[in-house]
Amino acid sequence: MTQDITRCSGQECPLQESCLRCTGKTYGRQDFFTQAPYDFTRAQCDYYWDDRPSEEAVRQLAYQLWQNSGCLHNNDLQYWLQARRQLIDKLRSGC
Repeated sequence: MTQDITRCSGQECPLQESCLRCTGKTYGRQDFFTQAPYDFTRAQCDYYWDDRPSEEAVRQLAYQLWQNSGCLHNNDLQYWLQARRQLIDKLRSGC
C-alpha cells in the first residue's frame, strides 16, 4: 500500500472487511481519519476503496494459472479462487 493513503480504523463500519483503507498494510508514515467517514444516514462511505480485484483481472490471472498448469480441465473454480486470492493479497500488501 502506498504511504500517502489516509487509513481508516473502521470503527463500526460495515464496509471495513473489504475496504483497502482498513485491510491494507501500511509502510512508513501512517495517517488516519479522526473518525470513520462512513455515513450511517446515507449507508455509504465517500472514501470507500474496494480491495477486491475486478472480474477482468481475476479472469486474466485465472487463465494464466490454467495455462501454467498445463491446461488441465475441470478445475475452473480452483483457478478462479486462486487468482482472486492472489490478487486480494497483492492489493492488501501493496505489492
